[in-house]
Amino acid sequence: MSSSQPENIVTQNLISPETETDRLKRNIYRSDMEKFLLFTKMLRANKMYSKARITHK
Repeated sequence: MSSSQPENIVTQNLISPETETDRLKRNIYRSDMEKFLLFTKMLRANKMYSKARITHK
């Protein structure tokens, strides 16, 4: 898998659970641009989830 494509964490965790330490060790080697893109993706998702409304009970 190339470093420019995001990894499917859900699939990874179903195969073998990844510890927080393993994730940090892997992510420390990401480029600044990759870190920035992941951060902005997280901000967009957070903004979307904060606007979500549950319409059924």
